Amino acid sequence: MSARPHTSAELGKLHGLRRARKLALTTGVALGALVLAAGCKPVAGKPTPPPPHIPTTTTIEAPTSAPTGTETTTTSAPPTTTVSSATTTASGTIKPTSAKPTATQPRPPGSLPAGAVPQPGQVGYTGDRGKLKVVDGPGSAPPGTEWNSGALRFSGNVTLDGYWIKGGIEYNGKGTLTIKNSVIEGNHNSWAPVLGNAGHINISDTTVTYKDSQWPGPQWGNGAIHGDATVTVVRCDISGTPDGIQNGPGDSTIEQSYIHDLLLAGTYPNNTHNDGIQAYGGPNLVVRYNRIDISNAGKSYDGTHQNAAVFIMDSDGGSTTGLQIVGNYLDGGGYIMRVGASTRGAVITDNHFGPITGGWGETLVDDGATVSAWSNNTTSANKQINKPS
Repeated sequence: MSARPHTSAELGKLHGLRRARKLALTTGVALGALVLAAGCKPVAGKPTPPPPHIPTTTTIEAPTSAPTGTETTTTSAPPTTTVSSATTTASGTIKPTSAKPTATQPRPPGSLPAGAVPQPGQVGYTGDRGKLKVVDGPGSAPPGTEWNSGALRFSGNVTLDGYWIKGGIEYNGKGTLTIKNSVIEGNHNSWAPVLGNAGHINISDTTVTYKDSQWPGPQWGNGAIHGDATVTVVRCDISGTPDGIQNGPGDSTIEQSYIHDLLLAGTYPNNTHNDGIQAYGGPNLVVRYNRIDISNAGKSYDGTHQNAAVFIMDSDGGSTTGLQIVGNYLDGGGYIMRVGASTRGAVITDNHFGPITGGWGETLVDDGATVSAWSNNTTSANKQINKPS
């Protein structure tokens, strides 16, 4: 156990230095804070397998172990679908045949008012799970997908609507994977409940969690939604993994979702270092109207595990621009919100913070980061938090 080893050699190379250069806290901060800052440096995960060959036809071969993140979906133009031409058309929606699509809709669209922070139980899949199509092995995998020892693996433009996937998802395509009105339960073979190495993943009204007493590796630290795909995550319930969402490239939106009950495991120094959202840089990340609570037993920081509800890492690839952290409820972490020095022109407004019991404060903005808009950010006692200097 340690902090977030990556699922592939590529992610390790991209983010290893970033983690090693974690925020340096100011002189005089307690030694525990320094340990917290250094603790998220990754360690090696399982050996990286050779990239599997993925043909340009309709099927996708499964790797023999964890995906590398360096696979290509084709040697020429990517296919427009991952489903067999005999079963569905390009960019078609995959829906269960056992129930009408409307039967799996957990709530009418827009029933959670725009701009509202969800309460527990309001988001994710809230309908009758008995009406979902269960996928738990190769015999129940939807057309065009392949069951990879505990995970569905595919690429292209595909929509999963109304599924209960008892395993993970591995997406390596250059298109868009859309998941809605579903339940995703990762297991120890899936590395992350939703792993995206490329393309775009659009998830809404879905519960994403981890249901397995065994970890993918002894030093596991992945997010429930993890990797180098851009993401749109709306009205989702996310839990059960060391991190909620780990995002690499930016250009992502996380909105009206509930991140909670992360895996707080291990003892110092081999322990998880948990983040609700951890971003590695990149432009135009929007985090708005979410409830992110990584506290435990009434403590923001238990002295070992929680890093931050929102952690924007310092970026090795240049400035982090277009960052918006707006209208969230944030709870848990040595510092509940941490913003790296490479951030430029961040908009941070209308956030309400939980108590800082056990931690050092609501916010830490690294020297060098700039904030263009800061207003109405309040403590648990409804006091205004001054803009970091």
